[in-house]
Amino acid sequence: MKYTEAVRFFDEIPYFSKDPSNDNLAKVLERLGNPERGMKFFHVAGTNGKGSVCAFLDSILRKGGYKTALFTSPHLVKINERIKIDGRDISDDDFAYYLEKVQEVVEEPLSFFEYLFLMALLYFSRENADYCILETGLGGTYDSTNVVTPEISVITSIGLDHMKILGDTLEKIACEKAGIIKPGKPVVYMQQDSSVNQVIEEKAVKNRSKIIRLSKEDIKIHEIGQKGIAFLLESGYHRFDDLVIASPAVYQLWNADLAVHAAKEVIPEIPNEAVKSGVNAMRWPARMEEIEHHVILDGAHNPHAVDAWIEVLTTQYAHVKKDLLFAVVADKDYEEMIKKICQNLRFRRITITAIPGERRADQLHIKNIFEKYTDREVVVEEDAICAYQQAVEGKEDYLFCIGSLYLAGMIERLLGGEQYDSF
Repeated sequence: MKYTEAVRFFDEIPYFSKDPSNDNLAKVLERLGNPERGMKFFHVAGTNGKGSVCAFLDSILRKGGYKTALFTSPHLVKINERIKIDGRDISDDDFAYYLEKVQEVVEEPLSFFEYLFLMALLYFSRENADYCILETGLGGTYDSTNVVTPEISVITSIGLDHMKILGDTLEKIACEKAGIIKPGKPVVYMQQDSSVNQVIEEKAVKNRSKIIRLSKEDIKIHEIGQKGIAFLLESGYHRFDDLVIASPAVYQLWNADLAVHAAKEVIPEIPNEAVKSGVNAMRWPARMEEIEHHVILDGAHNPHAVDAWIEVLTTQYAHVKKDLLFAVVADKDYEEMIKKICQNLRFRRITITAIPGERRADQLHIKNIFEKYTDREVVVEEDAICAYQQAVEGKEDYLFCIGSLYLAGMIERLLGGEQYDSF
């Protein structure tokens, strides 16, 4: 099979399985020889911050001399990004090869996500990675990745997203996320809403899991600027001074905190210098990423993530002139996102564009919502690439691009001169 054929195959199958039991997946794993057995996993679930926590873990472990495997989603430019060994994407040839290997044993249809996960496990097994870091695709309890037994489970911040699938309250969503907690295996989480904390604690107690409770109070910021943050991490478990992240986003401090404690819990002997250098070296695209001069790209795509993004802008970019490029998919709570943006920030000009495909939102409706909450100029440009180019050319100082990782991917492809596969 050629790589182009493999990519085309993924364009034609459903993203998630309609079977919540994972029974079909388990059967295919068995036919593949259960490659997951014998592997050591970090398993990460949550609404926001999953990818960043995984990236921090990957960076810390590699600085400690460990060979890492990383499975994340979605991709921004190329589907291979989802499967990495030691920070390098799976090759085109290996991607096509492992798709064929999975296809050979499939009897009942699998989803886009299931195929990729199985391919990743086969690839990771061949590469003999020391540790595998898995990001859930959706939820936790019924997520395809939940067939593994990890060394530790990590639960990031939880907010209201994917409510039609996961539930319409924080408690229901937390219950799904906490489904990754396994009997006798530790869990690390960031304390947040009391209802969320209670769900996680009850699940952990039921599974007799060690609970590592972290708090935002663990972090003491020494210095903060648009290029990064220097901080002290001091919890009841560990102390690290002189830590630095290469991002102005305060929300990345909580993600780093989770990753540091997960790494030290599973590998107590990992050197503290590896932890420090790993935290500093972490890079994850579309998280307050300056992609061009004064053009900042962030993947915030739900109200909870928008809150964190607003905090960065109000503290680090309060006195600059700002333009906004916004795109969102139809199944998000975009009115709440827009309301938060307009009530907390003032933009000189707002450009709205579209995300191609079935999840496309009505742009005129989005425009009307913006105009409900702001008196600023709001324009619509259906073509995302044209919208970006016009917004860059017309900006007076800073341009901020948010609302969807799909938008982020289109912009990243444009700047890289790439034309790859769909999502």
